Amino acid sequence: MDWEPGLSLPVSICLTTYNRASVLPETIDSLLAQSFRDFELIISDDCSKDETEAVCRAYQMRDSRITYYRNPENLCMPGNLIAAIKRAKGKYIANVHDGDIFRPDLIEKWKRALDEVPAAAFVFNDYESVSASGKRTLYRAHDSNRMDGKKVALHFFSTMTSCVWGTVMVRRNAYDEMGLFNPRYGFISDVDMWLRLAHGRDVAYVPEPLITLTPRVPHNPVYFVNWRHQFWTLGMYVENLERYKSLFPEEIARYTKEYPNRCRILFLRDMGVCVKHKRWDLIREAFALWQDAEDSLLKLLGCCFGNKKHLPDWYDRGYWNTCSVR
Repeated sequence: MDWEPGLSLPVSICLTTYNRASVLPETIDSLLAQSFRDFELIISDDCSKDETEAVCRAYQMRDSRITYYRNPENLCMPGNLIAAIKRAKGKYIANVHDGDIFRPDLIEKWKRALDEVPAAAFVFNDYESVSASGKRTLYRAHDSNRMDGKKVALHFFSTMTSCVWGTVMVRRNAYDEMGLFNPRYGFISDVDMWLRLAHGRDVAYVPEPLITLTPRVPHNPVYFVNWRHQFWTLGMYVENLERYKSLFPEEIARYTKEYPNRCRILFLRDMGVCVKHKRWDLIREAFALWQDAEDSLLKLLGCCFGNKKHLPDWYDRGYWNTCSVR
């Protein structure tokens, strides 16, 4: 990886943002209030159309640790995060998101955790989520400062979700070794990154809610059913079955055997969500996609109810190949 030359810092904080000027100040304020102060804050603006640039430039004038970059075009995820990381000079690189609120000891405790668990490629922590109605929910993945990376993988294989959210701190040399995020998996490429970094390694953990996750806007791609998202998840699942089979072959053999049925259930479950919410656009899209499915039930439903004119512009039949176990 080509890093920007310059003196190394203990920590680089990479804050990615897009069209969230209204909530960005609270995020930046929580980062500038960190008890560990020896860091650079790189703000990577993905060509926002709101007042994000004005907000960030005002903060840059106030604090010399801040460097603001505005992408000349929208890079999306993971392009925007990759752009920020490539500019980082720190030994440890924190990936953080706009709108979230960070406890003042976040960076201090992340750094301490990585210092204490030298075999860990990255660190994450408990999260507290706040819904639009104000309800607070605590998410805990572990109860001590060290966890076996196998636990991260088994959580993914058993639930098709990640116990690691996108807000972590990674050793710079781990990115050097593994490379950066795979654009093939779009805005959930971070899930693949954590699986790669957890492979055969420890993971550092802070069992405290250091981050408050705020509600996302409705147009956010993780807000509702997204069929492209499902293809990415399944493709990632298949790729990591192969990656992990030498580490725990018995479990992987079981997950491989169960995979076709779980793949079918995933699509049908989300179709049920679309029916419940009367999302006829997504229902028509699913039936059009399922015409190419290898699963016999999905293919039957697709052939009975699908119409090729409802295929989304992002679709390519190759998506089914990437999420097929051979």
